[in-house]
Amino acid sequence: MAPRMNIDGITPDTLDWTCKVQIVDMSRDRLSLEKKIRFQNLILEDEQVVSLIVVAAHPLWIIILFICMTQTSMTLQEQQIRAVVYGDDIDYYAEKLVLSDTYLISTAMVKVSLPLYGRIIHKFYWVLDKEALIEHVEPHNELEKPLLPPTKLHTTTFASIAHMTPAPNAEIVIIGVVLHSGPSKYAGRTQNRCREVTIVDDQRNQFLITLWDDFGEIEGTELEAQMENGKEFPVILGRNIGVSGYQGKLLKSYPFTVYTLLHDHSVCTCLSLQTRFNSTIRINPTYPQAMCRPTSHGHPPLLS
Repeated sequence: MAPRMNIDGITPDTLDWTCKVQIVDMSRDRLSLEKKIRFQNLILEDEQVVSLIVVAAHPLWIIILFICMTQTSMTLQEQQIRAVVYGDDIDYYAEKLVLSDTYLISTAMVKVSLPLYGRIIHKFYWVLDKEALIEHVEPHNELEKPLLPPTKLHTTTFASIAHMTPAPNAEIVIIGVVLHSGPSKYAGRTQNRCREVTIVDDQRNQFLITLWDDFGEIEGTELEAQMENGKEFPVILGRNIGVSGYQGKLLKSYPFTVYTLLHDHSVCTCLSLQTRFNSTIRINPTYPQAMCRPTSHGHPPLLS
């Protein structure tokens, strides 16, 4: 049997290995920028992340955990990896790979990640094709127990976004309740199709997120359908979301607008969010942070 390894120990030169992982995020299948290659992205998380959560629950380890907290973001980055399924293999794995389930993966192709489409979560990524050995760990398996469901999202708060400087490579993870989903329209210099969605966090802070291209057509249409009767307020989880800004003469006040006075003109920098090519949008995810608490009649719910 291949030796058991964690994600950070596997490189393109590792010939024989098995890794126990959980699928914590799964995009729908999409087309590459050149519209030639069909692909699907997954984010896999290994046993180390779950072990850290279990240790944190033990009071005797609180001091050790506190010391390690400064390294948490780096550790989490090394314990997650992107996996890609291409072409016909997407249909082959359609019913075999399930979000939040646990798998033993062996000898998948390991490649070097290139930051062509935004921030990378690991220096390598895996290709899951028919040659990879993928064994599903059943929920009631006593010998090989499945990993615990992920319970904590490492998201960027809306208050923190307000102090960010827009940058081409800045990408964040956000979660919010959808207040409004606008109609599909054409915008931008290249007149791409998009949809503007207003979201709110647990502190009632609001942000505008633009769903570009197929995100506006697919996820945007689903949001519109859920909100059609005015009684449902979906929650969205966005990964690899970009932060953008616009400077110009002040015409309207937006949430988190930063004002700068220049002579007698009011100039503003409006921060907003937008999907990018490598983004994923999940509607009503199963994380505890996505659970809403009710508010007074006529008001949207707030995140717990």
